Amino acid sequence: MKPTIRPARDSDHNAIAAFTSATFEWGDYVAEAFPDWLADPTGCVMVAVDDGDTPVAVGRGVMLSDSELWLQGARVDERWRRRGLASAVGEAIANWGREQGALVSRLGTEDWNTAAQRQVEKAGFRQVGDWIVAVRPTPAAEPTTSGNGGKRARARRKLEPAHSSEATPAWISWRSGPLVQPSRGLHSWHWRWARLELEHLVEGARRGELWASPAGWALVRVDKERLTIGWLECGPDDADEMVGAIVDLAQDTGTERIHLPVPAVNWLAATLETSQFELHPMIIYERAL
Repeated sequence: MKPTIRPARDSDHNAIAAFTSATFEWGDYVAEAFPDWLADPTGCVMVAVDDGDTPVAVGRGVMLSDSELWLQGARVDERWRRRGLASAVGEAIANWGREQGALVSRLGTEDWNTAAQRQVEKAGFRQVGDWIVAVRPTPAAEPTTSGNGGKRARARRKLEPAHSSEATPAWISWRSGPLVQPSRGLHSWHWRWARLELEHLVEGARRGELWASPAGWALVRVDKERLTIGWLECGPDDADEMVGAIVDLAQDTGTERIHLPVPAVNWLAATLETSQFELHPMIIYERAL
């Protein structure tokens, strides 16, 4: 089949829900997110359709800045796989991104998803980062052996809201610290990765999202029942205190879950594991447009 690619429509929802409902053991988020994707003026949703104009593949792109395109939600009906549909949908989204001014596109995939890795590498993407998405309930359900099985003590140095004047010291510390190189200069919000600029820290402070302690800094959002860290700055000697302060903040704000993406460095992974986080390795890919 030579794919026919077109922008997605509201009427495509049921067909997309049908072939994405069992993507993973837990299901999939695509059908639920689809209406919001269509309503987002910064994004583009493309589908490949069969001869009856029924979608058999879908993908989404969203502009994260004036020059960065993020790709997500690529799915193909299992009856139509290995026909190049994911790449064709991705290329249509890339063309849209170029029209918006995008100079680079990125995407992420779990480290176990070798099929997706082969597909995106064939499409010209290169690996630019290894990350860990660390998650845990607040409080953790059970003590762990790595955590010595006891009740966790509160961090000695708590996180406090930071004034915008803290943005520059935080930026300088990060740019000269151990996390900037493994992060490739990226930060993450809600499973999307983009370059971090000083302005993001300044704007975050003005929104009350930049938090500081003597152990480091973090960009924090409390969204419904989840506390999300979009960016973290600390060193190996302060990691335990910083992660502990994040857990304390989650408890103090009454959130039920912590979502913390970080570059996959051994000392930080070990700290998170000791702090009872589940670690989900991710690979970030990039392609120039």
